[in-house]
Amino acid sequence: MENDERAKRVASIIISAVLGYEVVVDDVESQKVFGGIDKGKHGIRLDAYVGNASNGAVTAATVFDVEMEDREADRNDIPKRFRYYSSIVDSRVLKEGESYDKLPNFISITVLSYDPFLAGDMYYETRTIITSHPEIQYDDGRLGIFLYAGGNYNIPGEESHGKMVQELVKFIVTGEITETPESYISELKSIVDGVKKDAEVTKTFMQRWDREMRHDRELTEQVTLRVTEQVTEQVTEQVTDLVRREETVNRIKAFRKHGVTDEEIYQDLIEEGNLKPEVIKELMAMNTAKLEV
Repeated sequence: MENDERAKRVASIIISAVLGYEVVVDDVESQKVFGGIDKGKHGIRLDAYVGNASNGAVTAATVFDVEMEDREADRNDIPKRFRYYSSIVDSRVLKEGESYDKLPNFISITVLSYDPFLAGDMYYETRTIITSHPEIQYDDGRLGIFLYAGGNYNIPGEESHGKMVQELVKFIVTGEITETPESYISELKSIVDGVKKDAEVTKTFMQRWDREMRHDRELTEQVTLRVTEQVTEQVTEQVTDLVRREETVNRIKAFRKHGVTDEEIYQDLIEEGNLKPEVIKELMAMNTAKLEV
């Protein structure tokens, strides 16, 4: 989404709806690319990278990643990809000399058209825990939320919030909305429709541009062909004329060697009609067999 304001608003709507509190996005980059930490190392590309956002529920700085996933073949890669994505982002946002408590939280929201963990549910949440002592909080700042559009409703918290998330995910994956959609869904649809309209305008322009380019290309090919034909004709005529001149000079020399008079030679060459009279006279006046052109 090229329009910065629209992209920020879409990110705000999705993040706020999923987390259940208002998040105002100040900076978002679509298809954000982070190179590997060293030459030859794997880089990453985030669908929507939110590097600057404000909200009233989370006091720590937070980086948001919003992903749309429809490649079911990538299911097995999800856990380690999430780990790698968060690690690469961490390596880019913590400045040299800063303490680790300055490291922003990383929240990734992924909306999927397939079930990522095959439990049949809509909502999956991942955090780092101490498996031997789950009652002890282990907060490394990483949170992954995976939302499967076709899953059973299991969104935690108040039902009103859960229904909002369900409606949002369904719209993102299928484009369908209820008869009385939430206001943010209507706003999101309006933005999407605007993007589609812009895309159609761009497509129409590109089609017209393509037609014009195709016409110009065909015209160029026609002109090139005609010029090539003309040049070929000219070159052929020049080569033919040179060959005729060479042949005529050789014949003149041969005739003279056998005692044929110049008048007889001239009349013979005129009757053939291959060269103009003035050209024949010019060649007959030459004292050498080599033709200079």
